[in-house]
Amino acid sequence: MPREIAYNWLDRASGLSALSGEEAMFVRRLQANEDAAYDELVRTYSASIFHVAYRMLGESAEASDVVQEIFLKVFRNISGFKGEAALKTWIFKIAFSEILNRLRWWKRRHRFTTVSLDDQPNGNGTGPGHSLASSSPTPEQVLQSKEQETAIQQALGRLSREHRSIIVLRDIEGFSYNEIADVLGVSIGTVKSRLARARGDLKKSLMRYLSVQKV
Repeated sequence: MPREIAYNWLDRASGLSALSGEEAMFVRRLQANEDAAYDELVRTYSASIFHVAYRMLGESAEASDVVQEIFLKVFRNISGFKGEAALKTWIFKIAFSEILNRLRWWKRRHRFTTVSLDDQPNGNGTGPGHSLASSSPTPEQVLQSKEQETAIQQALGRLSREHRSIIVLRDIEGFSYNEIADVLGVSIGTVKSRLARARGDLKKSLMRYLSVQKV
C-alpha cells in the first residue's frame, strides 16, 4: 500500500483535524511507523525532556534513564493519539507522568538525592539557560558556574513536586500558562498561584546562597 494511502486512512481514523496541517502530517508519519519521523521526534524533544527530567530528579543518570522510558511510551502509544491537544502537550503529559512516578518510587524507598559539582545536566558543564559568557572561561569561572548550577538544583529540590513542576515548565522551559495547565491537568488559576508561591520559595533558597557568596 502506498504511504499516502496509509496517511489518508490514519487521518480519517484518528481525527487529527484539530491539529495544524503540518503537525497532523507529522503525526500521521509517526502513526505509519516511519523511521525518519521517529528520529525527528527524538531530535525535537529529547533535549527539553532531558532538561525537565534533570531539573525534577536532580541526577543526570536518572534523567537519561527516564527519558528512554518516556520515548518508549510515546512510541507505544502514538497510534492512539487523537489530536485533542497539541503533540507537544501530549508528549509532556507522558513525560511528567513518568517523572512523577519515579519521584514517588524514590519517596517510598526513602531515597534522597544530592547534587555533585560534576553532575551537570548536559555535556558542556552548564545547565539549560545558564551558559558561560566566555567561550574560554577561566578555572574560577568554571567553578563559579558549577557552584551556581548546584545551588539552583538544590533550591529546586527543596520545592514540592507541584511547585518544582511549575518552575521547571514556566521559568526554565518557557511553557505558556495554557500549556502548563494542559500538561499538569490543572486550571490556569492554579498554575498562576502555584507559580507565585514557588518563585517566592525559590528566591528565599537562592538568597541564602547569595548571602553566603558575599561573606
